[in-house]
Amino acid sequence: MNILITGATGFIGRHLVQRLQQNHHTIKILSRNGKHASQMLGVPAFDWDYATQDVPAEALQDCQVIINLMGENLGDGRWTEARKQEIYASRILSTRKLVAATPDNLQAFICGSAIGIYPGIGDDLYDESYAVPEQLSFMQTICHDWESEAARIEHGGIRRVSIRTGVVLGDGGMLRELLPIFKLRLGGPVGNGKQWLPWIHIDDIVSVYLEAALDTRYQGAINAVSPNPVRYREFATQLGEALHRPSFFPTPAFILKLALGEAAALALNSYHITPKRLLEEYDFKFKFGNLSMALADLFAES
Repeated sequence: MNILITGATGFIGRHLVQRLQQNHHTIKILSRNGKHASQMLGVPAFDWDYATQDVPAEALQDCQVIINLMGENLGDGRWTEARKQEIYASRILSTRKLVAATPDNLQAFICGSAIGIYPGIGDDLYDESYAVPEQLSFMQTICHDWESEAARIEHGGIRRVSIRTGVVLGDGGMLRELLPIFKLRLGGPVGNGKQWLPWIHIDDIVSVYLEAALDTRYQGAINAVSPNPVRYREFATQLGEALHRPSFFPTPAFILKLALGEAAALALNSYHITPKRLLEEYDFKFKFGNLSMALADLFAES
């Protein structure tokens, strides 16, 4: 397949490009720094500033699948009003422009989303049938509007998948931030540790994106999380065991809120999510179904 990817230099994007290359797909990239992206990943890349430019026509030539991973890092600092606008626009505006530039031979539009579309409180278990209410949090607003923009492409008869991604475990993301703390023997649960953590191994999330791109059964919103979520306290304990480090130093919620403001919700919210559609409709096979397997794979040399 001829596949165009945005956000390819990010955590998920790098691994996805590598898998697509192994499977001999033709890949092109849209990036705000095309030269850097091309040198980093070894594939053709085009400069694109979503805020000021339309999608380059040459990037869309012969494109059969678009995989849109573009979005400012949610965990990069406090959510000031200016930062919120950047986070929102990087997802909504980029998606809007990609949909508007749909090439004639496009077969599928695979777009990022996140488990932030769910309430993030309590122990209730949520699947894709959740009805989004009228009153939304900042995270819910981003995800709802992101999916709505992507869904516009369906008016042209093009298959659309919005992948509601959980906490991805691998050589980036949350683990990259936690490892230095745990290696200093200062790791532990965040807040009261009772919040649910919807995790997924990097290999599995890449497989979800790959299957969504190539399998025509995939359609609409899909939860991309492990079938076995854990509470944060259990996650901290198992991470400590995998690293042979203690995991009993808690980070109080008020410290996170002082340091990060509203962005502290990324660590303190509770998301009890099930990948119902992956399991029941698509018979997706998780390579790493439980946390101990995932961490053993990631830290086999630790």
